[in-house]
Amino acid sequence: MKKATAGILISLLIIGAFSGCRQNQEKILGDFVNILEEPLSEETISEADAYLKQFLPKVDEEYAGDMVIRLERYIMDENPSGVNYTEWLNQYQEYITPSLRELYQLKEKEQLEPMSVDTVLKISWEELLERTYHLEAFIQENKNYKEIREDLSWMYSNYVIALVMGTNGTPIFDYKSHAFSESAKDAYKEYMEKYPTAATTWVLTEYFTYLEGIHFSLDYNDKVTSKQFFDTCDWLVSESGKRVFQ
Repeated sequence: MKKATAGILISLLIIGAFSGCRQNQEKILGDFVNILEEPLSEETISEADAYLKQFLPKVDEEYAGDMVIRLERYIMDENPSGVNYTEWLNQYQEYITPSLRELYQLKEKEQLEPMSVDTVLKISWEELLERTYHLEAFIQENKNYKEIREDLSWMYSNYVIALVMGTNGTPIFDYKSHAFSESAKDAYKEYMEKYPTAATTWVLTEYFTYLEGIHFSLDYNDKVTSKQFFDTCDWLVSESGKRVFQ
């Protein structure tokens, strides 16, 4: 009987300690949210950063990740290029989950080696496809991580847009000959053979069905066929965004 009573007391003490810890972490988060209620300024960012340095070691990865994400969005809402992800990782990676750390590593790579600069594609079609594949794999592993779903959806859509539309500076159809890029065609075919079950392969398969219908040729100045092209691409981007999270 005494052993049973002791066991119950220990259990109650553990539950109480856990509850107290949880409440303390919620207060830390709440106070941080209050800081971010202030208009964006260098002073507010410095205050928020100092707060994180003080309190991130005192909370678990869930709360730490929540606060780091909130600060990132607070900055990015006003200044899309306001976060240096190399510095960001150096400051916060030891406190956050491996998944969130990997997301920031993906963002760091895009920042250091951007897909495009001034509308010109700066990487090969092969590299674009590999980035898309790795992002798709990451999404499949983290599709239930609600706090980063919006970021993942935007990043994946951005890659698919480039795959099916090209960029203004690197068009998928030649402006003069109207021919579809041969280097893109070769890269896409190889990708589809290599990753037959990928969501991106579904996109490319549907895309090639469309391309075959127009004989891999498009004059951007033709308003009717151009509209059909962009409507098709919009549909592919939308559908791929759904399928990649299934």
